[in-house]
Amino acid sequence: MKTVGLIIAKGNSSRLKNKNRRDFKGKPMFQWNLEKCLRIFKKVYVSSDSDFILEIALQLGATPIKRPLELCGDVPNIPVYQHALGEMMIKPDIIVAVQANSPTIKQHLIQWTKDLMEEHHFSELMTCHQDFTIYGSIWAIQTWFLEHYEDPYSPKPEVLLTDPSKDIHTLADFNKALQIKHI
Repeated sequence: MKTVGLIIAKGNSSRLKNKNRRDFKGKPMFQWNLEKCLRIFKKVYVSSDSDFILEIALQLGATPIKRPLELCGDVPNIPVYQHALGEMMIKPDIIVAVQANSPTIKQHLIQWTKDLMEEHHFSELMTCHQDFTIYGSIWAIQTWFLEHYEDPYSPKPEVLLTDPSKDIHTLADFNKALQIKHI
């Protein structure tokens, strides 16, 4: 099975300006999860409309994918994943997408997601909060399932993994995430 990592990182955010580029503990926020993915996957892609983000991704060893503007507003992730899949030179079997704005995700959770998808051939796996509400800091999906995804607003993953990481959308979220010691 060929599994790839995917980071999606918009250049701008409506709630926290430039959040994915914002310095988080010494590096741009998106870079934390990119580096984790680069240690796990043989191939990692970064989808962004930001030349700054794409240039850093390329320098670190990821393959940049320029995202069109129509996929940069308030758009569900599935069309962004589908666009990224269409830009990949060699079609993978599985995509493990990791949110750029959740820099406190533990690397072992990303690795576990990859292992579960490859060993058990689940069609879709997502992370959730402790109360089992879908969080999606990690969203793994078989590409055959992605190509025919029904409702991008209502995911129904086969597997949910709890993830205590902090999702950053606001300055308050950002400040709370900065208090987390181990990332």
